[in-house]
Amino acid sequence: MHLIYGECRCNASAAARLYRERYPNVQRHPDYRVFQNVHASYLEGRLPSVRTSGGRPQRDYDDIVLNEIQNDPSTSVRAIEIATGVPKSNAHRIIKQYGFHPYHVQRVQSLLPRDYAPRIDFCRTMLAKIREDPEFLNKILWTDESTFKRDGYLNLHNLHEWHVENPHLMREDRSKVNMWTGILNGRIIGPFELTQNLDGATYLHFLQNDLPNLLEDVPLSIYREMWFQQDGCPAHYARAVRDYLNEEYPDRWIGRSGSIFWPPRSPDLNPVDFFFTGDA
Repeated sequence: MHLIYGECRCNASAAARLYRERYPNVQRHPDYRVFQNVHASYLEGRLPSVRTSGGRPQRDYDDIVLNEIQNDPSTSVRAIEIATGVPKSNAHRIIKQYGFHPYHVQRVQSLLPRDYAPRIDFCRTMLAKIREDPEFLNKILWTDESTFKRDGYLNLHNLHEWHVENPHLMREDRSKVNMWTGILNGRIIGPFELTQNLDGATYLHFLQNDLPNLLEDVPLSIYREMWFQQDGCPAHYARAVRDYLNEEYPDRWIGRSGSIFWPPRSPDLNPVDFFFTGDA
């Protein structure tokens, strides 16, 4: 509050208005007299005090905590405690009191304007398939390739920013491929390490020689009705790969030129990505 008062050049009425604009979710907004009293307290060399539900006096840390969040929305209550001395419990209470929430970063691929229509068409097709067969999604072998970078594990839970409203934070993923993973009826298939850079020949070799071994425990009755899903990366679109999929999964594969078209740049529609490799 005192920082806002100074920002408004010690104009208490302007500070009250700015405070309401900056913290709209606060149940009770202070009027101009509160800002005058806070300033007077600082001039006298004392901090204003508040009382907890138990009636015990306690320093008013609101300004300190709010200033830390304003300067660095990605800070944590532990970092606030180390930097300012405000106990974590107080910092967490103040953050919650002023309506802030820890919105976590999400890794995404950039979408182009032309991507939206194919994504909608895909979802409509899937809904139609589910109406025909409620177990359709469980018959799909969802697949994805991803990488494990040398710079280590990326814990998205620790990547957050404090905001009153969700700013939808995102992180674009530019990973190269070196691992394959599948999911079939809730069961994880693999992961399988792709030892070479993925191209059409390498991927075809995997489909013909390695994938059957990964699926050897799948009952034949399930395999016969299984759909194969892949995205549209260049290795997947090789002519030899498409010919093999048409032969092995006739009218039962999802992808670029598949029986069901897989929309570009849509890992968020693939359970392998958002359930497994996205957090690995």
